[in-house]
Amino acid sequence: LAIAALLLLLLAGCGAHPLPEGMEEETVGNAAQAVVDQLNAGDYQGVADAFRADLREELEITADTVKAAMDTAAEAGAYVRTTDILAVGGDRKKFDEPYGVAIVYSEHEAKDVIYELSFDTDMELIGLGVKQK
Repeated sequence: LAIAALLLLLLAGCGAHPLPEGMEEETVGNAAQAVVDQLNAGDYQGVADAFRADLREELEITADTVKAAMDTAAEAGAYVRTTDILAVGGDRKKFDEPYGVAIVYSEHEAKDVIYELSFDTDMELIGLGVKQK
């Protein structure tokens, strides 16, 4: 259940929207890359701790739930490099505050992986999704 909650919290919308006022593409992209680096270093507790406290508690996000999200791309092999980062505004209507989403395209040894990370306007992590192509 916590895994589903973690993945459901991925707040990316279908269309591209501008980042909320005060959020910059470079800042969102750098924050996302830092989380991707933590994930690929196996620092699942660090990623869990990076989630905004209210959501971490409400959704019971732990190192185990973060690891479970990463396990969805286990067949991709080891991380090689990031190939592109796209930062856009989120548009999920059920979430009643502005937020930004970074989509990180990365090359792994066997398959490519897409990381989607959502941040509130204070740049706290509020969503995480991992999928292999």
